[in-house]
Amino acid sequence: MATFTPLRSALSTLALAFVSMAPGAAAAQTAKLADEPAQELDFDRPEAWAMEWTAALTLLTSLGPPRAREAGEVELGLELGWIPRLSEDQRRVGFNGTKVEDFNRLDVLPRPRLAVGLGWATTLELAYLPPVDVKGLTPNILSAAIERPFARSASWDFGLRAYGQLGTVGGDITCPAGEAGLPAGGPGNEFGCMEPSDDEVTLNYLGLAVTAGWAIPGTTDADLHFGVYATHMDLEFQVDAITFGFHDRSRLAADGWTTAVTAGASFPVWTRLRLAVEVFYTPLDVVRPPATTAENDPLFNVRSMLTYAF
Repeated sequence: MATFTPLRSALSTLALAFVSMAPGAAAAQTAKLADEPAQELDFDRPEAWAMEWTAALTLLTSLGPPRAREAGEVELGLELGWIPRLSEDQRRVGFNGTKVEDFNRLDVLPRPRLAVGLGWATTLELAYLPPVDVKGLTPNILSAAIERPFARSASWDFGLRAYGQLGTVGGDITCPAGEAGLPAGGPGNEFGCMEPSDDEVTLNYLGLAVTAGWAIPGTTDADLHFGVYATHMDLEFQVDAITFGFHDRSRLAADGWTTAVTAGASFPVWTRLRLAVEVFYTPLDVVRPPATTAENDPLFNVRSMLTYAF
């Protein structure tokens, strides 16, 4: 597998193209700057919790054990992440926990992934959510990770993983089309949306993780995998809405650390084809008025990925 084929060479070129898109994703985030400086939120305010919860859905986990890939080894994958539905109380995040927002639009988050061996047992992973409108939401998110095993035994592999993300999701978030179509101030449109909003949330993060894999005895290349993640999130929400005739261009910002753990399994299903499944958990603190103390309202979801090794 160490020798490049034309297909591997083409896929490696594609990986470099994905990396080159990162400045474009960052530049896109400046397109909706507000007239006033961003309001800095406590990391446990309801609006910040909503941004953390959304960013955690996109966290680029390993979905497999740390692998010592040789230079030129390539895997293409399709990841599917389950998006839990939120209750009305959980969706009450706008204006410091007084406005219910329209979160339950999607049930699954799909994204293509690419893993390329760089040599020295190191792997570069890339994932991209292209700017395709789905139910009024348009993502443009590039995620990347570098991972390398650092300790091995007969059954266990331990790895270090550095990962990050640049990107945004735009759409009619604060004033959905269905809400804006109702009379301003009336039932279903109490906050006076006069047209669909054009909001944008920025979901940037950087993090480090320790990952591990355990070869299941008596199987052919099946294993369990685990991960512990520490992530610094840099989040912003740019409002662009017309409410009661007022053009709301306020901007909210929050940053802080989150932790997460993962556990899963992966196994071959066909020649060069592999399936991985994992559970993901991250505790997220939130203070929901009238409460004055934080409670843990975590994200727990299940993720899977099908990969093909060239």
